[in-house]
Amino acid sequence: MKLTPRGCKNIGGDVALSVEELRRDFMEAFVPYGYRPFWPSGLQLLESITDKISPNLHNRFLVTNSFFGEPCAVRTDVTLGVVDYCASHFEPHERPLRLCYTERIYRRPKSPDKNVEKLQMGAELIGWEGEGADVELISLLLSFLNGLNCPKIALTLGDVSLIQRAIKSLPSPHGKVLLDCLERGSLDEYAEAAKNLPPSPLSTFFEELPWLKGNAEVLYRASELLDEMEEAIRPLKLIYSELAKLGHENSIVVDLSLVRELDYYSGPIFDVYFEETGVSVGGGGRYDRLLEACGMLGQAVGFALDLERLALSVNKKRGKAQKILLWAQKNAPSYVLKCAEELILLGYSVEILWREKDPDIRELARIKGYDLLLDLNRGNIIELSSGDETFLDDFLGGENDD
Repeated sequence: MKLTPRGCKNIGGDVALSVEELRRDFMEAFVPYGYRPFWPSGLQLLESITDKISPNLHNRFLVTNSFFGEPCAVRTDVTLGVVDYCASHFEPHERPLRLCYTERIYRRPKSPDKNVEKLQMGAELIGWEGEGADVELISLLLSFLNGLNCPKIALTLGDVSLIQRAIKSLPSPHGKVLLDCLERGSLDEYAEAAKNLPPSPLSTFFEELPWLKGNAEVLYRASELLDEMEEAIRPLKLIYSELAKLGHENSIVVDLSLVRELDYYSGPIFDVYFEETGVSVGGGGRYDRLLEACGMLGQAVGFALDLERLALSVNKKRGKAQKILLWAQKNAPSYVLKCAEELILLGYSVEILWREKDPDIRELARIKGYDLLLDLNRGNIIELSSGDETFLDDFLGGENDD
């Protein structure tokens, strides 16, 4: 029997445990700073989201109808739900609003990916908080990620508003060509197009733009090249400087050519990836225009991470609790559960087997990946790897002595 359609999957076992641990750690990292858990609706009205989301996603909606016949998309973007919730539940004077979430999103996959659903984890800050909001969110994100036992994380930092201002100084056809090359990552085409630009005070800036990547020196070089537009780089310089003071300098790469969904993002943006492999983990940035499209004035910044990809890359940072299979046999449930509780308080993970007979209980314990087998009738604990046996009273007494 198969119940799960192509492109979807159930997550269980060690991956599910890792996902849940990441979720708990994420909430523990953000909730103390005022972020509140958020659970978005599973359906989003098509007529409301189509003009608020990137046109690149329009052909990736999974379309259905609500119970009442309203055309909907299965949740394609959590941020839309965040903005809708904030607009309908809070007045402007109640900001700033901080929300965090772990949820699935659903989109038609882009080849070669075949997954319709993805697990996301993210946070959003809505208000009028200036660059302080960007620093806060990025710092919390990097502190959380760098606290995981996973491959080294790097964050690429850019600012789409800087590129947009510079592009406006060019005749329209030239600006569109440059943006298209940057979005496609076609540096050879970009270099050729930059050579053919009409003379302007920003000609050298455009020629060097794809290679303006690195540390603080990149920002100072950009200040020189921008000439009279130098103030456009100041917000990014402030954000980088403050993040460096917080100890994140070695995790950040400035990339002034970073562009993404220019009709959605409106200021500083960032991508997060594993430094060694370049595999993307997520990204985010400032999306003030989405607020405006939803009838809200203000500033918003947020990010989303690929939760499953992180879970598959993280090694348990805590010592893994030894697992005990507790064979209850004919003992009273109250006694069995009290015994399990005592073991759990000592730091063990316990699963109870209530059946009275099993011809090969040790093999079952090994198949299920247990470290220890507790036979309550015999009152002993068996270490499955060595076969050593210890009386339960001695085992508990020794643990309590420690």
